[in-house]
Amino acid sequence: MKDLKKSLEKVASDLNKAAKQVEKLAGNLEAKPAKTAAKKVSNRTATQPTAADTVYKVIARLKNGANMAAIKQKTGYDNKKIHNLVYKLKKQGKIKSETKGVYVKV
Repeated sequence: MKDLKKSLEKVASDLNKAAKQVEKLAGNLEAKPAKTAAKKVSNRTATQPTAADTVYKVIARLKNGANMAAIKQKTGYDNKKIHNLVYKLKKQGKIKSETKGVYVKV
């Protein structure tokens, strides 16, 4: 009889511990969706093209190629930015220099 009582007390204490752990886990589960809902997803790539994409589109649209003045007029970027973007696009192999200062799509 004493053994049965001790066994029941042990089972009861184990159940209490398990119940506390379940409550703790349930509290964590309720807190996690609120945190993930607060995260902000970046839509930059889907909504806005990069500066290099803009310059590439200007060059690709013109059959005879585009010079710095045409790119500057269409994009509004300054000469240094255009020069850096043209260099980047040339390194990527997307454009090439047809003549000095005139760039065409590859």
